[in-house]
Amino acid sequence: MSRPHRVGTSSFHFLRLGRALAVGVVLAAGILSSSAQTSENAFRIYRLGKTATFQRGCFAPCLCPVMETGGVEGTFVLTPTGAAGSFRTYSVTEVNWSVTLPSGPIRVTGGGSYQIGGYPVQEQLSLDLKGGDDPVQHFDSGLVAGGGDFPRIAVTISIHGQYCFDTAFGVDASPVPTDEVHSYKLLPQSTYQRSCGGPCACAPGPVLPIRGSFSLVDLDPTPLFNQFVVTMVKWQVAPDPSSTSASGLPVSGDGFYRVGGEFAVQQQMSLDLKVGTEPSALYDSGLVPGGGAFPRIDVKIENGAGSCVTTVIDLHAKPALSGRMASPSLENSSF
Repeated sequence: MSRPHRVGTSSFHFLRLGRALAVGVVLAAGILSSSAQTSENAFRIYRLGKTATFQRGCFAPCLCPVMETGGVEGTFVLTPTGAAGSFRTYSVTEVNWSVTLPSGPIRVTGGGSYQIGGYPVQEQLSLDLKGGDDPVQHFDSGLVAGGGDFPRIAVTISIHGQYCFDTAFGVDASPVPTDEVHSYKLLPQSTYQRSCGGPCACAPGPVLPIRGSFSLVDLDPTPLFNQFVVTMVKWQVAPDPSSTSASGLPVSGDGFYRVGGEFAVQQQMSLDLKVGTEPSALYDSGLVPGGGAFPRIDVKIENGAGSCVTTVIDLHAKPALSGRMASPSLENSSF
């Protein structure tokens, strides 16, 4: 049988190359356009989608029958930091996730970096994450093909490259529409107090004003509760009059808030807060009566309940008047 006669194969190669280059130009233009839009806003709050996943256990080539899986919800903040060659670079901050597992939820916090660019388009997400009581661990996607749907970010990060026993997050996140980000400011009656509790006997600390702002981001509701991410907490505690320091305590962090109930309205706010130079600690209200005046929020969150030193933040907040999403800040927080 005679072999097929090939005519002008080199021209076909050039046509394919031309089409591929055209596709690359279009993708690059889209990425640069998205980057320009992001630069205008300075930062974007991202929310994990329903397809985000958590896996911990044995991956190939190991064959042990251990695999724990669950869903992940929450947010992070993406901020442009410039360019490195043909790649756009971003910082990832305010990672505020909750993993749902049969054994109970796990809080995940941290931050890192993201880059996208090149031809063909590639991306890399690198995060240092703390899950529950575990130490901080480095998760990385490596530089992999993808990113054509930017500003959506869909990539898998893991500790060991999904090799044998490993932990992996299937990140699938998109910018939150501005009408689903609600800027809040603390009201003047909000206070901060640190005092003794439990078996300890000492004079309680002064009740100090606290000012600042934060944002609520919509999450999917449950049958009984409306759920929100609390992100970009930027608060300031007034200086202690008995102290020689003229500066107050900065407070930052993230967490979750829910309000609803089957019969009576209940609410819960749970925040991981860093106060001054102290390490981050959990401040929680528990599920308590209240929330009937939502979107106004009136709730007490406490750290150290039952221990010698307890800290209570009596939180009163309402939506900011501006209809435009703005970065929470300490502006106009004078005491």
